Amino acid sequence: MASTSSIASTLRRALLVKVISKPTPTREDVTAVIELTSSKVVEALQSQSMTLYLVEGNQIAFRHVYYSPSLWGADSAKAESFKASAAKLLDLKIPLGQGIVGKVIAGGKPVIFRNTETQAPFMASMAQTSGFEVCSMLTVPLQVGPLTIGAIQVLNKEPIAGTQGVFSEGDVTLLQEVAEYSAALIQRMQDPKFQPSPEDTAKFIARLTDHPLITKAEELTIDENLVTAIGDAIIRREQIFPCSRTSANSISVLMTNPLDFARREAFQQATELVIDEISIASSPFIEALVKKHFKNDPAATTTDVDISSVAEVISSAYSGEGTGEIKAEDLENEDSAPVIQLTNRIIEDAYICGASDIHIEPMEKDLVIRYRIDGLCQEKLRLPKQVANGLVTRLKIMCNLDIAERRLPQDGRIVFKKYTKKNIDIDLRVATGPMNHGEKVVMRILDKTKSTLPLPALGFSDENLARYRECIRMPYGMILHCGPTGSGKSMTLYSALGEVNTPDVNIQTAEDPIEYTLPGLNQMQMNRQIGLTFARALRCYLRMDPDIILVGEIRDEETAQIAVEAALTGHLLVSTLHTNDAPSTVSRIGEMGVEPFNISASLVCVCAQRLLRRVCKNCKQPYEPEGREKKLLEEAIGWSGQVFKANAQGCPTCNGAGYKGRVGIHELMVNNEELTNAINKEVEVAELKRIAMRTGMKTLHQDSMLKVKMGLTTIEEALSNVPPDLIK
Repeated sequence: MASTSSIASTLRRALLVKVISKPTPTREDVTAVIELTSSKVVEALQSQSMTLYLVEGNQIAFRHVYYSPSLWGADSAKAESFKASAAKLLDLKIPLGQGIVGKVIAGGKPVIFRNTETQAPFMASMAQTSGFEVCSMLTVPLQVGPLTIGAIQVLNKEPIAGTQGVFSEGDVTLLQEVAEYSAALIQRMQDPKFQPSPEDTAKFIARLTDHPLITKAEELTIDENLVTAIGDAIIRREQIFPCSRTSANSISVLMTNPLDFARREAFQQATELVIDEISIASSPFIEALVKKHFKNDPAATTTDVDISSVAEVISSAYSGEGTGEIKAEDLENEDSAPVIQLTNRIIEDAYICGASDIHIEPMEKDLVIRYRIDGLCQEKLRLPKQVANGLVTRLKIMCNLDIAERRLPQDGRIVFKKYTKKNIDIDLRVATGPMNHGEKVVMRILDKTKSTLPLPALGFSDENLARYRECIRMPYGMILHCGPTGSGKSMTLYSALGEVNTPDVNIQTAEDPIEYTLPGLNQMQMNRQIGLTFARALRCYLRMDPDIILVGEIRDEETAQIAVEAALTGHLLVSTLHTNDAPSTVSRIGEMGVEPFNISASLVCVCAQRLLRRVCKNCKQPYEPEGREKKLLEEAIGWSGQVFKANAQGCPTCNGAGYKGRVGIHELMVNNEELTNAINKEVEVAELKRIAMRTGMKTLHQDSMLKVKMGLTTIEEALSNVPPDLIK
């Protein structure tokens, strides 16, 4: 219907966000919703006046009165008169059942009047009340189920509408639709206990977004192979059910809320498929589909317990508020059901939240659980300190560590598939260490289902990408990546190997742990407990006819010596190192006992990198930098102009953070004759950096400012990760 499509999309989006996203609406929101609804209804119906009424006890209150500027034109006195009339009406209340509005509220049926001869006396009376001649009036009830909470009344079409000021039957349908979802929204904000059912919510969303509503499985065509390929872990996590392919790389899906862009993006990244068509369904309907298609999976029938529920049970047991079923002393045993449940829920919840690390930290009075998401730690739970011993011991059991040793750090690995019935295929790299209030545990999540990204998606500038691709195609030499933990070094190395991984190339890797499994690679897991170290793996590989060798990390003198030896004897060796920038990597290898002439002869390039948070595409705010910010941009990249900053309030897409996802910045130092001479002469790091910059290296700071210019991140984020260059 043409009239329905005339509702502005901004109304639909604003209302939908309020209905779905706001967990605890307040009464103050009512006014904002009423004003938004009123202005957009006026716009859609092109009416000269609108009044919104709400039932308050035994009376009907005028809650919003609107008059169109066309009623007074350039006459300021008339404008003031209408303003005074609106203020007067807002102070009025009429008894229930009185007048047209009272009858509409009592009967729950819409009423439309037109200025015909039989209705002329009634319209004359309306003209006296409204202050202008009334040609047509339309009144519809605001209903929530059997309850009528008010009414919307509009008077006269604008003359430009071409209808002589008279409303049509199509206008009745349009206004009824707006009134239906407005009523539910207003009622929810007036009564915190009121919650629309999932089915009603799905119906509202379908109408608000113009997506089809699915209520029966017979209405769907489902590609079983597609559903199986994606798997229930992703479907359950994102609450998006794939239906069928619309092309080779795009699919149609079922969602509860198509404006949840965060879930859409996460689903698309996890599946590498584009969501092309969306239908709406209620959350119980989607859950029923998942159970139907994964009925043989124990996870589909297992009763799940939310992490907050487990935490509440544990906290109440220690506070003495428990039900008596669980005793506090039982929770300090690593084999107790709540502790086992809590351990699993923490790991599952972190995985669903997209965390890279889990920190379990005993403090003086309690136990703090934190997740690292997009590079920043966020507190998730606080538990009684007494449960720390049971939780840490449980984790040690899961990764076969010595539970009696609490004085020394230990490292281990959890294969989580052994401990969960859910389809979550992840490993966790575990490190424990004694702190002043107890043992701390940090777990790095390694998602085995996650594939590597192509090199162009990692944030390389065009110039750096071209130079790096030349380096990884060298027949021999050493390529090093440096940066702190979690800076994306491993992902870049895997992506690089993915580009050169062909049947005619033999690639051997020595890793601790194996973070990504790539077809075509020979990957070896280190095990220091039995003496399988990087150095020993390297010696083994030199006798196995390799073309390319990946060493997870150069940690000691022995590994460094063998790595350089491999690079000098016809192999391409790629590895990682912990240094701040590219030039300081040379001195770091020198400190490990490698001769300078061997370093210069073997080195192909060094790539230093960091990960910066991406500013949210949906809510980022443009501005012109001034003062120090402008000077920093000009000094770094010789440019200044409009850039973006994060929105302090954020939006639903970024969950109020202002940032969503991360992008890499790189400092690529490619070896050349001048650098070789400088390395042989053992010049200081500062001079190496000057030479590298003269020969085309962009520093981390320069690349971060380039990402600011491109609108990918903010100046604040760039400076918080990389300081300005001291060397010019």
